[in-house]
Amino acid sequence: MKMAWPILIIAFGAALDLAAKLWARASLEPYGAATEFLPFVALRLTFNHGVSFSLLSFEGEIARLTLLLATAALTASFALWAFRSQGLERIAASSIVAGALANVIDRAVYGTVTDYLDLHFGAWHPFVFNLADVWITAGAILLVFCQFSRKQSNVAVRNSSKTT
Repeated sequence: MKMAWPILIIAFGAALDLAAKLWARASLEPYGAATEFLPFVALRLTFNHGVSFSLLSFEGEIARLTLLLATAALTASFALWAFRSQGLERIAASSIVAGALANVIDRAVYGTVTDYLDLHFGAWHPFVFNLADVWITAGAILLVFCQFSRKQSNVAVRNSSKTT
């Protein structure tokens, strides 16, 4: 049962994102006009050839394969961390793996990562993202919280041992 939670989080998160990407590819016009979805999020299909914010976006098959292998290796290292950790840290790492795995699969199949959620504030559209990015961001925030909580509890333990 200990290994069930990471596997469920990873499988469900990746599957949900991949299904949404398939829907976006089938239903939205690539680089077309944004369609309002939520107050600050519209639907607009774009493709990311690099990593976050299209960084490391290179031309050519060797560059694409190198990026794919590098992100797959990083995803595998986070998966190892997820299975070795406990509690909230395990959930956070599993969430990151779910998003990263979905993006790796998308890049392996199509050569790019499918983005379809357009964040906007009025006429300003800072970036387009996908559910995998939400899983990765939520996991990263939770990891920071776990680290901060751990440091706070270590400080409290040290302070209580000094007073006794």
